[in-house]
Amino acid sequence: MATKRKSSGRSGESGSTLYGALAGLLIGLIVAAVVAFYVTKAPVPFVDRASRDAGKLPDPRQAPDPNAGLYGRDGAAGTPPSGPTATTPAPLPGTGTAGADTPPSKSDDLGALIATLPTSNNKPAAAAVAPPPAAPNPLPTPIAKVAPTPAPAPKASAPAASASASASANGSYYLQAGAFRSADDAESLKARIILLGLPVSVQKAEVNGKSLNRVRVGPYARLDDMNRARGRLGENKIETAVVRQ
Repeated sequence: MATKRKSSGRSGESGSTLYGALAGLLIGLIVAAVVAFYVTKAPVPFVDRASRDAGKLPDPRQAPDPNAGLYGRDGAAGTPPSGPTATTPAPLPGTGTAGADTPPSKSDDLGALIATLPTSNNKPAAAAVAPPPAAPNPLPTPIAKVAPTPAPAPKASAPAASASASASANGSYYLQAGAFRSADDAESLKARIILLGLPVSVQKAEVNGKSLNRVRVGPYARLDDMNRARGRLGENKIETAVVRQ
């Protein structure tokens, strides 16, 4: 008896699980069928617009105008006229020939323009050819004129040099450095002045029956030369007096 109860309990449990599995599978199939039906029948925005037939779409010109009540008697300003439109007149034979003749005129203008191009190009060429004659500049002539200019300068300086030489030879200005009775004193002063590079000489003279040895520097033809020599002697503490002879 115990074995029969155990077998009957196991068979009941296995049968309940089988029924549960079948019921779940059936419910899943029903849910999948409902979802598939909804997806296929429900309108999708983008797909529905693309799948519509163009002939079934409403004409935008026939759509109701919301501003119809605001228009006047003549209706909207942009409404097309209801009457027949004027057709463009057919071209006359004369005009057709004139239109056919226009291309040759354009070609003639183009030919005339091309003909003018060489003339414009020739002008720069002529202008470019013009400079070569003016290229040689008379540069040698000023050099030839400048060359003789130094030549007269020595000629003009020659008389001045000769005049200065003659004046120095016949100079009338002396610087007397001293007058000594002793010739040795005069010679010693002369030696000092010679060391300075100045022309000096000892001149003997008699004054009141007494002989004197005069030490004189010069002669000088110009006062400027004499003053420079006098200043140099003064720097060496040699006093002088100007004597004109």
